[in-house]
Formats: sequence, structure tokens, C-alpha cells
Amino acid sequence: VPRSREHHWNQSGQLMVGKSLARSALAIMALLAASVAIYSLRLYGVLANNWLDVDPGIRAVIVRVPIQALAHMLIAPIALFLGPFQFFTALRAKYQQAHRWSGRVYVAACAAAGTAGLAASPYASGGPVAGLGFGILAVLWVCTTLGAWRAAVQRRFALHRLLMRFSYAMTFGAVTLRLQIPLGFALGYPSYSAMSVWLAYTSWIPNVIVVALYSTTKAARRSMPSATV
Repeated sequence: VPRSREHHWNQSGQLMVGKSLARSALAIMALLAASVAIYSLRLYGVLANNWLDVDPGIRAVIVRVPIQALAHMLIAPIALFLGPFQFFTALRAKYQQAHRWSGRVYVAACAAAGTAGLAASPYASGGPVAGLGFGILAVLWVCTTLGAWRAAVQRRFALHRLLMRFSYAMTFGAVTLRLQIPLGFALGYPSYSAMSVWLAYTSWIPNVIVVALYSTTKAARRSMPSATV
């Protein structure tokens, strides 16, 4: 029936556009994540007492709790860099063994960096309100990531993929936080420490909301009956 075929072609076209947009968004996400992860390498200089481009508030936290702070700041970029490659379907299908091993490294990095972040959160440069936000993030980040790993071990791959989306939404908070810092200065906040009172929440909650909306929409589309030709 011509109308049925037209409807089918419209659906196919929308699907192709959607996949193209998703690939573009994933590529942009990977580029931003790699940029922030590479920029974070400067923190290794702190081990040699080189504080190049380290915010004074962050420096105060490192001086106060060096093990917790540096463990978080030096390990988290590993997860940030590796995360996007877990979502490239073609790479995942072609290099399954590499996907598994990089996934294990990602989980270990999230667990270590999240635990260290939780331990450092009471000393956040933005005070107790910021510390609470970062502490909640750390707990959810570790629990979600470990849940994703457990689901993979149990071969519950649909749940694994869902939890991994939420895990990386929180990992990607390192990027959204830095993207929001110029906004904070534009709004008149004098320093990172001053604006971290709200950055501790806005850096990751919107990411989680976006993933929730995406996952809900994707599930709804899959449950729709396919058009007949």
C-alpha cells in the first residue's frame, strides 16, 4: 500500500537521522572528554610541587587531604577518557576483548576515584553544601558503576548498558563542570570555590536527567509496533 510504504520510508529516514545525530553527539562527547582528561595531566605536576594552573581552592584541598584529593583527581581522568569508547557500537562489536578489558579498567577507575572523592568531599573548597553535592555524586557514581559491572557479569546486558549510561553521565560531570565555570564568572562569582556551591549539583544532575530522558524515549520506541509494508 503506498501510504504504508510512505510511512515506512518516513520512519526509516527518521531513524537514519537519529543515528547520525547520536554518532555526532558521541564524537563530540569523546572529544570533550579527551580534552579534559589530557588537561588534567597537569595535576601530576603537583607530585613534584608544581602547581601550574591549579585553582587556589583546589590547592587548599590537596594540601589538607593529599591522598584522597590526588587519588580522585589523578584516577578519574582515566574513566573520563575511556568511557566514550564503550558506547561506539562498531568498536564494541569488532574489538570485544578490548571492550571488556577497557570496561574493567573503567569500572576500577570509577570505584577508586569515587571512593577517594567521597573521602575528600567533606573538605570541598565550597564548604559543606558543595561537599554534600560531591559526596552524593560519589556514592551514586560508585554504586551505579558497580551495578553495571555486576549486570554484565550476570549477562544482563540491557541493564548493563542502561547503568553504564548513567555511570558515564556522572563521569562526564568533570566536563560539564568546566563548561559551566565561565558562566559562573559571567554571573559575578569571584572564584571556583564560590561557584562550586551550585556546581556540585549542576555539573552532573542535568547529565543524569538527559540520560533518563534518552533511555525512556529509546525504550518507548522499541516497544512501538513496526510499520507494515
